[in-house]
Amino acid sequence: MQAEKKPDSNSDGKPAAFVPREEYDALYAKYLHAHADFENMKKRHERERLDLLRYAKEEFIAEFMPILDSMEMASRHIDSSSDSKALKEGMSMIDTQVKKFLKDLGVEKVKTAGEKFDPHLHEAVEVLEADDKEENLIVEELKAGYKLNGRLLRPAAVKIVKHVEEKPETSNQ
Repeated sequence: MQAEKKPDSNSDGKPAAFVPREEYDALYAKYLHAHADFENMKKRHERERLDLLRYAKEEFIAEFMPILDSMEMASRHIDSSSDSKALKEGMSMIDTQVKKFLKDLGVEKVKTAGEKFDPHLHEAVEVLEADDKEENLIVEELKAGYKLNGRLLRPAAVKIVKHVEEKPETSNQ
């Protein structure tokens, strides 16, 4: 029959040695120091996270500034110019700047006209009844849809083709 071991004894049955007070105090001080470091790291991480959220827009805004400058310049010229061709060219340049800016951010336009209707990308807001075109074909984009890095931001509002259903005639008997 084997003797039961007591929790305060080591494997050979002798009582476990106590840790000297100085060693205990040193280990406890290390524990307190590590705990304080951990708490400080958590606080620092939270501050950095909040700063990142607060200033993440900074780069976006800095890159958007030239577009704002172009829009302000166009606004000034609208009042002083009667040349609609120059105004159209200016607006076209701004449109190009905006599209490049959005593309650089990872924004792409959802394909619509001539495409097959996809409820994950498109929102059918109008229907064109026609039998001479393919069912669910998008015939017109009413509002552009956009994706950001492959994820849908806004579905495209579109007009789609639906075949005309012939209604059975009822007889009056």
